[in-house]
Amino acid sequence: MSLYEQISAYCIRHKVRLAEKRVVVADHLLVANEFTDGDTLWRDMRSQGIKISPATVYESLNWLVSAGFAERRFATDSRKNLFGIPELVRNGLDK
Repeated sequence: MSLYEQISAYCIRHKVRLAEKRVVVADHLLVANEFTDGDTLWRDMRSQGIKISPATVYESLNWLVSAGFAERRFATDSRKNLFGIPELVRNGLDK
């Protein structure tokens, strides 16, 4: 099952609107293939021509964490939050 399908199924089960920006943020987090901070993720998305605000990126990241699709870690060298797709979710994706 793709990440989009997993998020879509979650939204249906929990009667939550499927916000496309959340899926876009999740896809970019998946492609990053490592834990990254929200500002870096936002800059990468903007450099690819995606129109999204930093607030939307952070709101989406927080939602993805609360829904279990992303994980938050604290950087050891700074006070930044780092976000990534946990192995459990990655392992459930179509190869």
